[in-house]
Amino acid sequence: MTFPGLDRIEALARNLDSWQRELAGRMTELEDSSAEGVSDSGLVRVTAAADGTIVSTEVNARAMRLDSYTLAEEFTAAAKRAQEAAAARVRELVGEVMADAPGSGRSAGGRRPAESSRPAAGSQVPDDRPDWY
Repeated sequence: MTFPGLDRIEALARNLDSWQRELAGRMTELEDSSAEGVSDSGLVRVTAAADGTIVSTEVNARAMRLDSYTLAEEFTAAAKRAQEAAAARVRELVGEVMADAPGSGRSAGGRRPAESSRPAAGSQVPDDRPDWY
């Protein structure tokens, strides 16, 4: 006796191991990644880790001519840009991994199967279509 969903479950189980290995590799890549942000003047450069932690700063000697308020703004802008870039990289990597996850509804190439041209349940159907559409 065969069960209709058994083949799908077996396929998911086979793909799960490879997906977990890919996920582990991507997590390592993510932990090792960082992003950089630069102030508008280019005098302050900040590097942030994937979790947003500031890991390094670089200040051009010309920045020492700035008043403390402007220098603080330069640091804030550079840090914000570095953290935003790090967050974008995290979203990108997680999106790639999740797109290839077993059961995600995407093919190996990362594309979703063709969507139906039928309107979503509960949506309005134009009057020129038959009621059964």
